[in-house]
Amino acid sequence: MRERESEQARMRDSYAARYERWTAPLRARPGAVQWLRRANETLKWLFYGAYGLLLVFAAWQSPGKAAALLIVTALGFAAASIARARLDAPRPRTACGLDPLVEREGAGRSFPSRHVFSAFAIASSWLSVSGAVAAVLAVCAGVLGWCRVLGGVHFPRDVIAGALAGIATGLVACGLALGV
Repeated sequence: MRERESEQARMRDSYAARYERWTAPLRARPGAVQWLRRANETLKWLFYGAYGLLLVFAAWQSPGKAAALLIVTALGFAAASIARARLDAPRPRTACGLDPLVEREGAGRSFPSRHVFSAFAIASSWLSVSGAVAAVLAVCAGVLGWCRVLGGVHFPRDVIAGALAGIATGLVACGLALGV
């Protein structure tokens, strides 16, 4: 039991040291932390807008297409939310005693990242309307994931799991939408 606790403490300290190395260049520049916070917030809003536009374009093409995109992404979001609540994984601030660059209320429900899940689900769903837009949004989703890790809101595993689940959800939504 003590050996396991010792290993967990070593991993926690290792991640905290790595996080400090990653964020040291940002902390050294007065405007960099503010830029990270703005990028995080702006990208979240970009995806809200992108999802709304996706549903409008899809509905214009076919109401069934829009319904498929809406229902599948909503079910995926609900599944991710349930998983987060059940797993209740601690956030880096709590687990490792980090001083996060991006503030967030609450201590748990870190795994998987729901923001990153949503971003990748929306980006993948855009394949049903425009591959070019989907590609740009996928890059933006990756940047959002990196902002969440650099901000100290999520561990990399939270972001990777959210991205993979989001891509899978978006591709299922896209496949159903194209089949309608």
